[in-house]
Amino acid sequence: MARKVYFLAGLLWTCFIVYACLAEASTIPKTSFFNIPNRDKIAHCAFYFVFSLIWFLFHSKKNTDRRTKRRIGIVIFTIATFFGGCIELCQYYFTSSRSAEWADFFANSLGSAVGIIFGLFITTHKKK
Repeated sequence: MARKVYFLAGLLWTCFIVYACLAEASTIPKTSFFNIPNRDKIAHCAFYFVFSLIWFLFHSKKNTDRRTKRRIGIVIFTIATFFGGCIELCQYYFTSSRSAEWADFFANSLGSAVGIIFGLFITTHKKK
């Protein structure tokens, strides 16, 4: 049952990232509540933290071996980095109100790496 939940959450989160990153900027509401410097980079980092954590938990649910979990983490990180790069390219080529930035790409990768590390920590250090 838990794997189905992770799978559905992963699909929904992936769709959310695609929408949030490719929607016209004018359709996203502006809020003064979150007037934080570099909030865009923080958002990218958070998006990919959650993305990588969900997909890592989905794929590592059946595996208890640490080596296998590390390999899963490397694969998820690679996929997340590639996905983030594709999103940035889509912003550059297919949107008029968005732009591709290397800083966004690095924020995506950082969020993914931290999500994988967190996933490894919580799956290998949980009480039995």
